[in-house]
Amino acid sequence: MMGAIAVPLLPGKVDAWREWLAECQGTRKAELEDMNSRYGLTRHRAWLQQNPDGSSMVIAVHDGPGGDEFLGKLATSEHEFDAWFRQHIQDLHGLDFSQPMPPMSELALDS
Repeated sequence: MMGAIAVPLLPGKVDAWREWLAECQGTRKAELEDMNSRYGLTRHRAWLQQNPDGSSMVIAVHDGPGGDEFLGKLATSEHEFDAWFRQHIQDLHGLDFSQPMPPMSELALDS
């Protein structure tokens, strides 16, 4: 299974997003790997997309059996690392975890 989300990055947050990723791949890498294991993720990837209007968007993919349910479970987790991870998503993207997660996109074209 694979979950994916495309979410706007708040204005002026590109550097903070890059710093967060560096921390996830550096000093907190073991905690990220533990989170992925707890949620049944085999891989967690993210790409920064610069839009023509100057805004930025992040495309995140959560591979593994738990991919489709990852964000919903993260929203209610009380684990320390999960709370830290979730807070960064809120600060960088403005995603409100107190609200239901948006539905996964439907496949529009498969060629």
